[in-house]
Amino acid sequence: MGGYLLVLLTVVKLVLFYVHTLNSFSVSLVFSTAGWIIVLFLIFRGEHKFLYTVLSLLLFVDYLYFQNFGNLPSIREITLIPQVGDLGGDIKYFIDAYSLLFVADLPFVWFLFRERGRPKFSPFTLNLMLVSFTFIAAIHTSQHLEPKFVFNRYGMFSYHLQDIIDLFVPGGRKNEAEGVPKVETEKRASQKKFFGIGKGKNVIVVQMESLQNFVVGLKVNGQEITPNINAFLKDNDTIYFSRCYQQVGSGNTADAEFVVNTSIHTLGDVVIYEEYPMINLPTLPKIMKLNGYHTIVFHGNVAWFWNREEVYKHMGFDEFVSLEDFKRDEIFGMGLADVSFFKQAVQRLKNYPQPFYAFLITISSHTPFVIPEEHRKLTLPEEIRDTIVGHYLQAIHYADEAFGVFMKELKRSGLYDNSVIVLYGDHAGLYPFNREVKINMPKLLGEEFSFEKALNIPFAIHVPGSRAHRTVKTVGGQIDFLPTILNVMGIEYKGGFFMGHDLLNTDHGFVALRYHVPDGSFIDDNRIFIVSWDGRLDKSLAIENGESRSYVEFLDGYVKAIQQIEASRYFVLRNCKSLSDVAGK
Repeated sequence: MGGYLLVLLTVVKLVLFYVHTLNSFSVSLVFSTAGWIIVLFLIFRGEHKFLYTVLSLLLFVDYLYFQNFGNLPSIREITLIPQVGDLGGDIKYFIDAYSLLFVADLPFVWFLFRERGRPKFSPFTLNLMLVSFTFIAAIHTSQHLEPKFVFNRYGMFSYHLQDIIDLFVPGGRKNEAEGVPKVETEKRASQKKFFGIGKGKNVIVVQMESLQNFVVGLKVNGQEITPNINAFLKDNDTIYFSRCYQQVGSGNTADAEFVVNTSIHTLGDVVIYEEYPMINLPTLPKIMKLNGYHTIVFHGNVAWFWNREEVYKHMGFDEFVSLEDFKRDEIFGMGLADVSFFKQAVQRLKNYPQPFYAFLITISSHTPFVIPEEHRKLTLPEEIRDTIVGHYLQAIHYADEAFGVFMKELKRSGLYDNSVIVLYGDHAGLYPFNREVKINMPKLLGEEFSFEKALNIPFAIHVPGSRAHRTVKTVGGQIDFLPTILNVMGIEYKGGFFMGHDLLNTDHGFVALRYHVPDGSFIDDNRIFIVSWDGRLDKSLAIENGESRSYVEFLDGYVKAIQQIEASRYFVLRNCKSLSDVAGK
């Protein structure tokens, strides 16, 4: 009788789990999950208490991971956990009452339930196990689906099995460069607008951690969340691109660096910095070096973080200033506090030969966004104060304060008037897949917090003395940043292939989204297309000018997005090498 009760409790927990993780529901998920439960509880007859404990802990871990990353953990991604900082110290910020429902009853189960030993299997039981296992096996041998599709179509058990298959079975993932895929290119304008308005000046790029576009101009209780960024975007010399989107994969910040500096898509669930650190592609720092620029990159974490000390040498940076090179006067979160980081960076920059290309990566607004009390200067409504949303707003407000300090220090040093300043967000901090975000963001914004809104990041270029101020509403992504910056700097480069377009001289905006939504999803000037989470195109979100349309009308964009991603894969795998590849030659 106890075994049946544990089966029932397992079903209840699975329902609770799927309510806040699944993005779609299908009959195949019900049958697959039922098959797994039958097989597992029959295999572990007499040991149901042990099985129930393992499954409860698995649900707990999967739920917490999903709330933070939007997908279930894979073996490959678990090996990268050291790259996301001190999760041990931060895990308490992700645990809530809902997550504890998966493990709260375990002490009672172990106290109340007594196992009777493993009984023998009857012919009926063996046949039932065989049928269920055959059904499960058929799922994984008849299709080759992306992991997120497997999860949404067949459930968590099938996902973890597929993850193991992908890791150990050759061909489970695309890992070789095939022929050059076809990709649509755009005709370049002969007369470029804004060409060379920053020519000869320094270039200072600030990649701000977790900065999303919805905070621009946002007020809470009458307080501006980003007053300094707001002023920067409104400046007479700033061009603000309001409809740009992140295109990162599982590497998040590292992926943003790669995409922005190469104008090539990342690999999605493979982190290029870790797998292929020897990057033999045209990059922005290499191009700037060819034009007489000294190139420097600053990051307030240790040099080995995301393998940067190796990667930056191949990306074309002359110098890498990491945490080891800074005075560690204020450390919190994942590294040097932003205010100190910016102040010390300016002290170094004013002594470098000019012109220089400087790439600065901030860190204080990193998840879980819990900053020291003395830096939490916003007065927030009680309903969001101690949620991930409240923590995010406080962290971004501090990051904005640090950016304001940076602007003052640049002016004080004399660098401001001779430097093109680029600001953008590396990736979202808040995503709709998080339970607290899903509940609280509509209250804050007065509308649904969709993936389209979440993936929207600010991008701005400030050119002193240009009087070029405008808001550009052409849709773009991080792959467009490099060609846009080159245009502003008056640099013509024809030595390599760039996937992106100059957003100041393009007729049609388009962005292929990656990783946090299924491949093939895209946004253009009038349309939003988000592929269904179980991979069925006919169930995808297809909106044009605010109205739902048939997915068939969006297939041109779907094909274009896939072509961009596959072409990028080809160039990455053909031109980027792992250290073991080189050592073996």
